[in-house]
Order: sequence, then C-alpha cells, then structure tokens
Amino acid sequence: MAKRQTATKREITCTHCEHVSEVSARAMSAACPKCNKRLDLEDHKIQRYHAVRELVTCGAVVIEKKGHVPAPIRAESLQVLGKVNGDVRVLRSVHIGKTGSITGDIVAPILTVDDGGLVDGYLEIGPRKKNKTDESHAGR
Repeated sequence: MAKRQTATKREITCTHCEHVSEVSARAMSAACPKCNKRLDLEDHKIQRYHAVRELVTCGAVVIEKKGHVPAPIRAESLQVLGKVNGDVRVLRSVHIGKTGSITGDIVAPILTVDDGGLVDGYLEIGPRKKNKTDESHAGR
C-alpha cells in the first residue's frame, strides 16, 4: 500500500523584514534566515482579553466578538470582530466585521470594513512601497 504524500515544505514571509523563505509544513516556529528573528508560524484565535506587548505571527489572526487585543499586531492576515487598540501591519488582508473596531494605524494591501465596523487611525492601503535598499538589491 502506497503512502499518501503530503507537502513537506511551505513558503512563509517574515513579518519583520518581509523575507520569503521555506520551512517544514509541520513547523510551529522558525528563525528568519535574513534578520534572525524568531517567527511564530501558528494561527491565533483571540476569544477574550489578550494582554501582550505585541502579537506577531506569520499566520492568521482572528479576534472574536468578545476578543480584545490592546497591542500592536503584525500578521499574515487579520479578521477583527472584537477590539484592537494598537497599530496593525498585515502582509495580506485586514477584514473588520460589523462588531469589530481598530484604534490605531493600519498598513495592509487589502482592507475590507463591513457596515458597522470602526476604524480610528491612519490607513496605508495598497501594494507595499519599495524603498531604496529594495531597488538596489532587485538587480542582483
């Protein structure tokens, strides 16, 4: 009987320096080969008050209706049905549901806000702007 082969690697993007690298499909954390920072690869579901200094993950973050994060968030994607009090920097998309609110600046390529969702802060929505160091390395 042949074993079913599953994907052994997956591609992740560092939430600190945005370097793309490959890790094992089963990995729960890793170190970025470019900036050497620890990367949390797990998805997070926040269902109540979550006291942290900063919530950083290469996975998705879901803030449930009764969830509250009073800290900055950096993640692959973010869905907010509760409250966030802090700046948000997301690599893919931010979705704010009808009961959700974000008080803080948002940097993301895509932002969707349902009727009733609240945003209080500066928005930087769209493709990431390249800086001079990115342009100088592009030709290599």
